[in-house]
Order: sequence, then structure tokens, then C-alpha cells
Amino acid sequence: MKRIYLMALLLLTVSVSGCITSGNSSINQLTPQINDHIKKGDTYFNESALAANSFKLDEALSKCELAESEYSSARNLASEALGHAKDAGDPIVVNYIELLVSELEAKLNATYQLKNAIQMFTLNDTESGNSNIELANGYMLSAKEFERKRQEIVNKNPERFR
Repeated sequence: MKRIYLMALLLLTVSVSGCITSGNSSINQLTPQINDHIKKGDTYFNESALAANSFKLDEALSKCELAESEYSSARNLASEALGHAKDAGDPIVVNYIELLVSELEAKLNATYQLKNAIQMFTLNDTESGNSNIELANGYMLSAKEFERKRQEIVNKNPERFR
């Protein structure tokens, strides 16, 4: 009877360690995809802002929609990674990914505000458009703050982020 309990305990231990490893493995597989979507989103967002500043509003709207798509994809993958991190139970990684999700939410909010600004400029409502631009800038500043906090976590825990 003791032997059965010992085997069950051993099997449970191996299963749990496999889940933790597979959680980290899943996060590691998602990371390059998330980074790629963020880079593309940032590029499209910046191109959209430049086009809006030049009153190339059709181009600005098109780039803004591409940025929104990229940031949404990154957020969805980051949310998936957050689930894996929570399953693995590493609070440092969980905190890091929660900050990443918050950063992406801020970037999406900035993108929505930029999109609203472009639409206001199309309607010749520059006052509202400029107000939306200010909101977009505020959200991007928040995104930068979340990014700074993530980097702080990496600096304090380099062994977890190799």
C-alpha cells in the first residue's frame, strides 16, 4: 500500500514539474511573437502619427488600423502567456507579464485616441483632434512607464530573463 502511495506521489511530482516546465516553454515560444507584434505596432503607430501630422489622413488611418491589429495580437498572446505564468506560479514572471499586458492596453488606448484624432481632422475639427492627440500622448507615456517597470524587474532578476 505504501508503495502505491509512493508511486502516486512520484507520478504527481513529475506531472506538476512537467506543467511548470511546459508553462515556461510556452511563454518562451510566445515571447518572440509578442515582441514582433509590438515592434510592428510601434512602427505603424509612429508612421500613422507622422502621416497625421502631415495631414495625409487616409495613410494615417490605414497605418493606425495596422498598429491596432498588431497591438491587439500582442495583447492576446501576452494574455495567453500570463495564463501560463500564473499556472507556473512564478510571481516575478507573473508581475512582468501583467505589466506587459498593461503596457499593451495603454498602447491600444493611444491607438484608439490617434484614430479618433484622425477622424476629427477628417471632419476639420482640429480642436477635438488635438485633444485626442494629447490623450494618445498620455497613453503612450503610460506605456513607457510600464515598459520601464518591466525593465526594472529584468534588471533585478536577470537569471529569470535570459
